[in-house]
This record gives sequence, C-alpha cells and structure tokens, in this order.
Amino acid sequence: MPTAEPKVLLVGDFPPPYGGVAVHVDVVRAAVRDHGGQCTVLDIGKGQLPAEGVLPAGNYAGFARTLLAHAWRGYLMHVHTSGANPKSWALAAACAAAARAGGLAPIVTFHSGLGPAWLAESPLRARVASTVANAFAKVIAVSEPIREALLTCGVSDRRVEVLPAFSSSFLEPGDPPPGFRDLRSAAAPLYCAMLARGPVYGADVLLRAFSEVHARNPRARLAIYGPATAEIDVARFCGPAASAVSILGELRRPAALAVIAASDVYVRPTFADGDSVSVREAVALGRTVVATRVGTRPQEAILVPPGDPAALAAALMQVEEARPVLRVTREARPGDCLRRLLELYGFAAAPEDAPAPRPLRSRASVEGPACAASAAS
Repeated sequence: MPTAEPKVLLVGDFPPPYGGVAVHVDVVRAAVRDHGGQCTVLDIGKGQLPAEGVLPAGNYAGFARTLLAHAWRGYLMHVHTSGANPKSWALAAACAAAARAGGLAPIVTFHSGLGPAWLAESPLRARVASTVANAFAKVIAVSEPIREALLTCGVSDRRVEVLPAFSSSFLEPGDPPPGFRDLRSAAAPLYCAMLARGPVYGADVLLRAFSEVHARNPRARLAIYGPATAEIDVARFCGPAASAVSILGELRRPAALAVIAASDVYVRPTFADGDSVSVREAVALGRTVVATRVGTRPQEAILVPPGDPAALAAALMQVEEARPVLRVTREARPGDCLRRLLELYGFAAAPEDAPAPRPLRSRASVEGPACAASAAS
C-alpha cells in the first residue's frame, strides 16, 4: 500500500433508497475503509439521512464548497451518475471542475441504460458529453452499450473502461419480510422481481406473463418488491391470478437479498438497463434468472425480448421446475469491480488470497423500510 493512505470522495446516491447506484456506492465506501483508506460520500440521492462519513449534498452553494474542500484536502473524486439527463451532466461537469482545482485526476461512472438513447437524440448532447467526459482521467461505463455511446460522442477511447458496478464481496441476505416464509412454503415455484415507478421496469409485461403461468400452474406465486409497488394495479393485468401475487413493498437490501435467495427464479422484465445489480446479485446467490435482452446481462441469465409477455411466460414456465441450491459467494474474484476501483484509487494490488471484506452493514440510523436493490440506472 502507498505510504499515504488513499482518500476518496464518492459523489452519488447513498441508501436509502437502495437503488443500484446507491448500493454500489455503499459497497465501494466499505471496501475503501476495509483496505485502510479514507472515504467520504457526498450523498446526492433522495435519502439525505445522516450516517458516518456521509454528507448530504444540501443546496448548490454548500455542494460546491464540499467538493472544493475535499479536492483541496487531497481526496480523489469519483462521481456516480446516470448520464441520461441534463442534470447528470451538469453534476459531472461541476465535479470535474472542482477536482481539477484541487490538482487531482477525477473518475466518473455512468450507470444508466437509458443514457445511449438519450445522448443519440441530439448533437448538442453529444458535444456536451464529449467535453465533460474528457475532463475526467478515467470514464467508467457499466456496460458496453454505454461505452460505445460515449465513444460515438467523441470521448477518448483511452479514457473509457467497462466495469460492471457489482461485487460479490458484500452479499449478506438478512431476514425476509413478515409473511414471506408462508408464501415460500405455498409456492411451487416462487418467482420474484424488483420493480419501481415508470414504464421502463415492465410491470405490466411481468404481470401479464405471470397470469399465463398461473393459469397453467395454480401453485405458482410471484413476489414483487421495490418503491411504489403498492401503486401497481395487479388485478388489471393479472385478473384471477392477482391473488397469487404478493406485494412486499420497499425493502432494505438485506431483506431484498433474503427474498431473492429464497425464491426459485428472479425476473427482470425491464425495457432498458445498464448492467443490473439485482440480476448479478441473483446469479451470485445461485438463482435462476430470466431477464429481458437489454443492456448487459451475465451469461447465466435466460434472455427474452423486452415487451413480450408471451415470450416471458414461456421462459418462466420452462424453468419453473428449477430449484437451484443457494450459493453465497463473498470473495472478491479476479475482474471484480472492487479490485479495479481500489487500484484506480491508488491502493496496492490485493493478493488473490486476501481475506474478503467485512459484511456490509445497514445504516443504523434509518427507521422503517427503504427501497431495495437495483433500478434501471
């Protein structure tokens, strides 16, 4: 390890809610600290709740002061953003400017699978993306389509690297939500999915597909969790099968992982994705995964076209007899994103037999449920 321990400022969402970017930022923070570095998170998400080493973004003036103060104190800045709207690029530009003022080479990760299409809609967007992204020493895309979009905009190929925002080092299923064990015992099989607001998540497609599955197998059950899932009109899309759908609401990440781990099949019906954290969590936990053919998917996933309830139903029925054995892998593997990020931050390369980082702990100060695992961002 270098003589001076690395200091990192992570700028991005932090739990709650437990979206994909927020989970990734929390894991990276834990990894930096576990390896002896200093790490502060500047939380730009919706939670903005106090936690050790986490600062709320606050207003624009306070945000700028915090950026500059950390840059001048020698913190390497790593920005996590979607890349799919003007606010995201304004954030990246502000962080790049602050980092350069402190004399440090910043890093940015673009997470959203919606980013490539958004950038392609306007030459002005492409020019902005080229100018802003080229101000970073390293540009990380969580998927190959995001990388290709950035290169098309004019971002230097030497700067851009593909690195999925997932590590198997911090998979810690906790206790499932109340009533889940009864649901598990009654289901054969049990499907689960994380959904959130917006048509990109494909809630209607999933429910129409499950309705067909349940008509052929009345013992099939579907558990849905995530923000705003209580607003989904299950009866509208499922009809008689609505009684076989359980809405679990917003879950903390340990509870969400418990649901995934105890289910037979994890379903990802989205219309767009970068590289879904929840899909990779399900694969790492040994679950069967059925997902739409969008973004980047691990090779273990069974893929179907997006927006096709019939194709999704056929895939779900094909795998309904699968009962995989739970596998929890906590060791960082070669190619693991944490290994690469720690290298970029200035840590010495960790030996392959180094002990895995400590389990990730939930934020103790948060009361009540918070939304779980990954969004399309």
